[in-house]
Amino acid sequence: MTSTSRIVRSALALVAVLLLPLVGPLGVASAETTAQDQTWQLEEWDRPQRMCVQHGTDDRVHRSYFIFAVTGDWSTNLDYGMRDLPPGWTSTESVLPPGSNHPDPDDGGVTINGWLLVGGPVSVPMGVYDAQIRVSDGTVTESTPVEIVVTTASWLDCMQARG
Repeated sequence: MTSTSRIVRSALALVAVLLLPLVGPLGVASAETTAQDQTWQLEEWDRPQRMCVQHGTDDRVHRSYFIFAVTGDWSTNLDYGMRDLPPGWTSTESVLPPGSNHPDPDDGGVTINGWLLVGGPVSVPMGVYDAQIRVSDGTVTESTPVEIVVTTASWLDCMQARG
């Protein structure tokens, strides 16, 4: 692993830690299907993560990240990505290789092991877009909600307007 990728991973981990107060504690994400032998789960925050986007009429593009944590043990690749994004928006899609991630026995904290780069035109219609982070092992798919808010309000006002 190069020192550049270590720096990038460290920076992403720092961003994830700084974002945790904005999204609240973890819970369990909703499963679309269940398997009795499922040994992993997509964690869910107390409330959906929120991305605030300044609406515009030009060709600007907004980019940011959503984070997630998969806990448990998995022996196959877990595919992850997003769905229900605003029109013209895209996100990274990738895999978590076989592995494990367990809560810290002392404080219950879990390691953030997924980051999704999301981006698209700021000229989409204003409103709240209810998107989903999804993770699948090919048999079971779990998802957790996120909000993309396209607004003319400031970032701070948008973040503070959460219900």
